[in-house]
Amino acid sequence: MVDLKGKKALITGASSGFGADFADILAEKGMDLVITARREDKLNVLKEKIVEKYGVNVRIIVMDLSGFDAAVELYEKVKYENIDMLVNNAGYGMYEYFVRQDAAALNKMVQLNIVSAVTLANLFVKDFSAKNSGWILNVASFAAFNPTPFYAVYGATKAFLMNFSVAIRTELKKQGKNVCVTALCPGFTATEFVERAGQKRSKFLEMSIGKSYPAAVEAIDGLLKNKPVVMPRIMNRFAAFFLRFLPRSVAAEAAFMSIRNKS
Repeated sequence: MVDLKGKKALITGASSGFGADFADILAEKGMDLVITARREDKLNVLKEKIVEKYGVNVRIIVMDLSGFDAAVELYEKVKYENIDMLVNNAGYGMYEYFVRQDAAALNKMVQLNIVSAVTLANLFVKDFSAKNSGWILNVASFAAFNPTPFYAVYGATKAFLMNFSVAIRTELKKQGKNVCVTALCPGFTATEFVERAGQKRSKFLEMSIGKSYPAAVEAIDGLLKNKPVVMPRIMNRFAAFFLRFLPRSVAAEAAFMSIRNKS
């Protein structure tokens, strides 16, 4: 079992959902935390809860990582704190026909989901490689396995993140570096994601939605075992396996029918 006591994790998008779950799980394992998100009130509530519950050190950094060079700015704030684990959790989706979406809003989402995550990974992997120790968890999505109408750009960002994670994990392994990289690919989960994206909760969604905390526990366990990809829940793993045998056009049609908002 990996001993994380006294080590330090940086968690982005920590104000709610998976981010808050990761904070709780890692604090229970004895890690000090740097938590960052846009909503200072929620970060303060989370910090108070964790400090009282586990007695670890928690630092808050209020930032919007979707801005240009925001990831570099964040790294500059923490580079001397000997970060041992990076949890690239910040990200969101936008649900709508692509033709109806705003280019500037899409660009902001891509900046957060891809550019900031890659930048942070690049900066921290250098530090982790130098000390031959470290962990990077990138939160992708089940959407990484399938063309996803209504989430066309979001799904593409998560496919990028999953493949990126597995690629750099392989590089580090071949270089003999003791640095673990894992992509978490959850399906629909009970977080703020769906409401923020603008998707209605259909019957299919209500039937298939999962809980975030067990998925977060599985993700951390997988990261500590250096698994390339963690996909919680057997129904998601079965669906991902089945999708391998479908033409992408057919898979996209199925996704369209299952997640479209019914008026």
